[in-house]
Amino acid sequence: MSSAGTASAPTRIAVFGSVAERQPPRRRTPFATPPRFLSPSAAAVFERTLELITTKAPAIAAPILDRGVAVGTITRAERRELLDELSGQADPVASMPRTEQAARLRHEAFAAVRRAAPKLAQPLLAEAVKTERLTPAQERRIIERLRQGPAASPYR
Repeated sequence: MSSAGTASAPTRIAVFGSVAERQPPRRRTPFATPPRFLSPSAAAVFERTLELITTKAPAIAAPILDRGVAVGTITRAERRELLDELSGQADPVASMPRTEQAARLRHEAFAAVRRAAPKLAQPLLAEAVKTERLTPAQERRIIERLRQGPAASPYR
């Protein structure tokens, strides 16, 4: 309590930017923010594309992870954590593999999703170009961004 007799709010210090009110966790996608080269309508298409890829990612990675469970590279619990991470329902830091073999398997699963992403996105992007929400150049940039993936991996 302060000297005036009222309760004071806890002090929060922002280290890397402003502090916002706590919000419910957002569904995590491979890219936290849309690229700067996109207009607002193109950014909306990009977000829809990422949501589509996020929903399809577990089905793409499941055979790879199943093989890892069968061989003994990962446990069933680790498989579930990785599938949750791919679907955007888990914290990527919390689901980091514990062994190098598991990390390689995780990378293989993410690479499979990255390879499939442009093909998954193509119908959605083609429709956006057709309805003039995207330019053909923006479509090419999005496809290239999807091919590159969100970050480099030590296992490339």
